[in-house]
Order: sequence, then C-alpha cells, then structure tokens
Amino acid sequence: MHNQSEIEKTLALWKSHWQPAKLEWNPLLRLQEPIWCLSNEEAVKEGLTGSFAMIRLTDHRIVINLEEIVQRGITDYATEVLAHEIGHHIFTPANLYDNAILLNRIRFALPGIEDRAPMVSNLYADFLINDKLQRIHKLRMSEVYQAINSEDTFSEFWTLMMRTYEYLWRLNRGELATNLSFHSKKIDSDASLLASLVRSYSKNWIHGGGRFAVMLYPYLMDDKTFQDSRKKILILLDAEDAGKGAMDIAGMTQLDLEGYDEVIDMRKEALSLKEEEDDKKKKQSLGIEKNRAGGEGPRKGYMGPGNYIDLMKQVNPNADEQRLVNAYYKEIALPHLIDFPVEISENVSLDLPEGLETWDIGDSIEEVDWLQSAILSPTLIPGLTTQKRTFGSDSDNSISKSPLNVYIGIDCSGSMMNPKQNFSWPVLAAAVIGLSALRAGAAVMGCLSGEPGDYLETDGFITDETDLLTTLTSYLGTGYAYGMERLRKPFEEKPNKKSHIVIVTDNDIFSMLDANTGTEQSHWELAEIALKNAGGHGTMVLHSQPDYHKDFVIRLEKMGWKVCYVTNEAELLKFALEFSQQNYAYV
Repeated sequence: MHNQSEIEKTLALWKSHWQPAKLEWNPLLRLQEPIWCLSNEEAVKEGLTGSFAMIRLTDHRIVINLEEIVQRGITDYATEVLAHEIGHHIFTPANLYDNAILLNRIRFALPGIEDRAPMVSNLYADFLINDKLQRIHKLRMSEVYQAINSEDTFSEFWTLMMRTYEYLWRLNRGELATNLSFHSKKIDSDASLLASLVRSYSKNWIHGGGRFAVMLYPYLMDDKTFQDSRKKILILLDAEDAGKGAMDIAGMTQLDLEGYDEVIDMRKEALSLKEEEDDKKKKQSLGIEKNRAGGEGPRKGYMGPGNYIDLMKQVNPNADEQRLVNAYYKEIALPHLIDFPVEISENVSLDLPEGLETWDIGDSIEEVDWLQSAILSPTLIPGLTTQKRTFGSDSDNSISKSPLNVYIGIDCSGSMMNPKQNFSWPVLAAAVIGLSALRAGAAVMGCLSGEPGDYLETDGFITDETDLLTTLTSYLGTGYAYGMERLRKPFEEKPNKKSHIVIVTDNDIFSMLDANTGTEQSHWELAEIALKNAGGHGTMVLHSQPDYHKDFVIRLEKMGWKVCYVTNEAELLKFALEFSQQNYAYV
C-alpha cells in the first residue's frame, strides 16, 4: 500500500477540487460529495474494481479510489477526473432510463456479441464527456490519458481509442497512441470516422450509440481479442455497472429504432461477417443465444423476452430473472387492460329511524310511538300530542357491482414455448384477463398444466399480482394437454363466489377428456360438474381450425361451455379483449 500520508494529502487536495469540478457543469448542481476510498480494499467494498473511479445511477454517487489515483500518478488531475464523473451523472448516461435505452441500441448493433454492450456504452459516453471538457471547458483530459498510458495498456483496440482522441483534439500522431507498432491505415480511418461521429451526435447522443457500436464491431468480434482488449481498458470503465441494484425500469419492452435505417443495413452486414468467421462450434453456441432471444412480441416493435431479460441484466447485473419476466408481460399487457366483467345485484336495505311526526287519527294505530308521545305531554290528545316515528332506508337503491372471479388455465405441455425465452401469446392473454380482474377487485386463480406430468397453480383464488404473474410466466413443458383434473380442487363444491373458467389449450384437450381417470367419474363429468359449481360460466379457447372435433365441441356446448377457436396464437390477444366485452357488456 502506498504511503498513508500521501493518500491523505491527496484526499484533502481532491476534496478542495470538488466544488470547482461541479462549477464546470452548473453552479446550481446539487450532487453529493464522492465516496472517498483510501485503499483498494475500501474501493472493493463499494463495488469499485479495475478503475480509479466509478458512478452509481441508483444512488447518484461517485466513488473515488485514492490509492489507485496515487498509483497511477494522476493526483494533479482532480478537477478533470471529478468533472468527468459528474458528466456521467448529468450528461450521459445521466439516468437509469437513458442508460437502458442506450444499451438497447448498442446491443442491437452488436449481433451475437451483445455481452460487449456495457463496455461499448461506457466508452461512448467517455468520448462525449471528455470531448466537451477538453474542447469547451479547456480541461486537461488529454494529459490524464498520457498519464495512464503504458505499454501494458496498448493493444489494437486501445490504439483505436487513443487515435480517436487525437483526431478529436487535433493532436499529433503518437501523442496519445504512443505505441506506433499498432498503427494502421484501417485504425486511422476508423478513428477519424469515430471522432466525426462523436462530434456529430454530441447533442443527440442516444441516436449515435448504435452507429458507434457498429464501428467497433470488427474489433470486438473475436472472443480472445475482446478479452485481451477488455483487460487493457478496465481502467476506463467507470460506468459499466452504473445501474447495478436498480429497480424496474418501465418502457423497455419496445424496440427503439428511430433513425436507425443505416445501422440496420450495417448490422446485417456485420451479422453475415460474424457468421463467416465463426467456426462450427461457435455457430452452435450462437444459435442457442439466438433461440434465447427469440420470440417476437405482439407487434414488431417489441423485443423478445430473452432479449429483454439480457438487456435488463446488463442494466442491473443483480436483477432477478423472474421479476424481469413478470415486468415484461405486464408492460405489454398494460395498454390492453379494461375494467373486468361484473355481476349485478341489488343492495339489501334496512329501515333506520330518522325522526318524529305527529300521529293523526287517520294513521295506523301501530305507528303510535307511545313513549315519545308521553315525553312530549302527559296528556295524550290524538293529532296534537301523539307522535309517530319516521324511517329511512340505509341504501340509496343504487346497483352495486360485484366482479366475477376468474380461473385461468393454460396448456403448458411439451408443444408450448418457454415464455422466458420466446414470446408467449397465451401468457399475454392470461395476463390481460388476470390483471384486468385484479384491477376490478376480483380474485384470480392461475394454473399451468402439462399432463400427464406436471402442473403449477396459485394458492386458490388470489389478489396478489406478483404471485399470479409468477405462476403464469413459469414453464413446464410436460405431457400433451391441459389436465381436466385441475378443475376438481377449485370447483368440487360451489365456491362462495361465482367464477368464470377460461382454459387456453388446443385439440389435445379432447384426448384428455376421453382419457381414463382411474375413478368412476370421467373427465367429461368433471368438466360438467366444475362448470355447474362455478356458476355456469366457462370458455374453452382452442388453438385449432374451426369445427375440428365437431362432435366433442357440441358435447361441451350442451354442458354450457362456450368454445372459441383461434387459428393463430396472435388471435388470443383479441380474444382476451373481446372476452370481457361480449360476456359483460354492461361494465
């Protein structure tokens, strides 16, 4: 460890530069003083490794490792380093949402190597901030890089970064990119383009992120080259984990491709180049990655759940995957939520005493309130001292609305996709119906069933949104159909409240209905009893051509089941909306 007194002197010096660093951006800027770490051990506890400074967007803090500052020989550049870190907070990425948007755009431009996006995002933000501080604020950013330059840091990628700064600041070749053995015409031309891009998008930096990433793509394609480059530039990565610990960030399920036409073309070229250079094994692993990110959302503007989860884990490496998949389907469902169907009943009212009136001879003798009459006068004179009580209702005779509970059963057999990896229309439809029910004050029971095999259900009818979504977005992949046996437990007896049963399945349900139950009661009988005990409300949604298994459908309809056909899964969303409106039009 370095001399403690030297580190403490550095602490006092850097504290004195905190205010001047803030003034470089805004005299009214309110930002907490950095967390000053006097040793590498303290820095690690704060989550700072590899570099001498970092930011956290979750609590708007800056962390400085003073031991690393002393070791790197940059103690004289307090204003420069602190102003740079402040720039991350108020310029780019500035907040969790813009950080996520930028990462999303960069990921799109790095097909097959999306894991590099946080590093690329950090470097892009550094260029934007440093150019502003050096060129406009006249701070000594180039000297900071000269100080941290060493033979250990140099690689082709580091040279590209330094040459870009040389072009940005009109420095002579070699002032920052000091190791000339890495120089080439390709790096020169790419660095010149990168410098122009950084300058051009300084005020619209989110739109420049994808183009910046496309330029870096060839330098990051090869895994070994990337790992070597990353080790050498760790010292620069002060915002790579800026969103660590962040809570949910809304609005991230939609693809943000505004102004992206040129990048999309370049992305296709880059993807072809990547596949040409990969060996067979690498292609196979990439195929798995593509699978994970597959499954398009309800419109082409939505990313798949696999991509969404990967993006949000780059925003916050500590993010819980189940929480993310819940948020994904909820966010897509939200625009489609409506007030849920209700059952109408008239209020039962009670007569409440409200006041006194004079009892007259024409009134019924039973209406006389003898006590109140005696209190008014000891002499009872009909029509003068006799009293009767008036009554009013405790109800305004208005009609109250009681929302129906809903049971949502989803076929989760082997033919169904994992909703965490591929977009699931059945899960979206169930989320629209279930969340609408909860919004209206109803209780919901969700059940996934792939039988013979596994099933997963909520603990009866619940009102907890998280528990419901966690059940609906889980995956079984067992058996061949929805198990009718699942209806026994909730509807073996009449529940306290009427319920609508909705089952989303396909033609295999008829094989299940005909299957041997091992008991005297058949699945057909169970379906009829469950429907009766639920209150007579039941819908079977079949992913099937209309009129397939017509005889079986007629049998269900005679019981009282409504059978709806969808010929493609996208129609399930339409069903989820129409289901409420057609069955409960008076809502």
